[in-house]
Amino acid sequence: MKIRCFVKRLNATELGNTGANDTYVAIPNEVDLSTMFPNNVPLLIKDKVSGKAYSPPKSNIKYIQTRQNNQERISGLGEYFRNVQAEAGDEIVFERHDAGGGTPVYFMDFKHRDVLVFQKGKTFVEILKAGPLSQYQTAHGYCLDVVYQGQPKQLSVIFKKQEKKKRTSAVATDFYDLVIDGESILDDFSYLDYIEIECSGMHLARMVTYMEFMFEWGD
Repeated sequence: MKIRCFVKRLNATELGNTGANDTYVAIPNEVDLSTMFPNNVPLLIKDKVSGKAYSPPKSNIKYIQTRQNNQERISGLGEYFRNVQAEAGDEIVFERHDAGGGTPVYFMDFKHRDVLVFQKGKTFVEILKAGPLSQYQTAHGYCLDVVYQGQPKQLSVIFKKQEKKKRTSAVATDFYDLVIDGESILDDFSYLDYIEIECSGMHLARMVTYMEFMFEWGD
């Protein structure tokens, strides 16, 4: 028996929260799922939480290469994301089970994560998932105790500006600075990085966006 797992932590674009109609999982360039899924073929895939089977023609979940910069994605996930009430920072798991040389069987699993999620823009961050952030509100943003780079710190989330990310954006976005010990920490992160605070331990770090696992054992 062989089980291959691909785990992806979701962002606002994948969930269709940025004005796009698509709902999908983007595959990082360094990940190759071409041996895990057939290309551009609707899958019969079962949700391990509810037991529901998603299958064509009612479902169109499939792995595709878009031909744009060789980008890969798993598309057609709108119904599933709605059913599990997916939010930015949550975790979706895809599994392929192979046993005895037969037809592979596919599963999806889902985990809601108790996190605050920011994304770095060109100069500041936007809040993608606020979680309990409102309880830390101050006159100029938010202030909360975190663990950063292994040290307890006080983080100030300071409002900087409100503007549209694109000229065609329907609404303006609030942007914030992240400040510790009087200094912005945004230089510690790259453009478009996802930054999260894991609420159970209040650890602040760059989000690990994906993981891969392989399990194999004799029948």
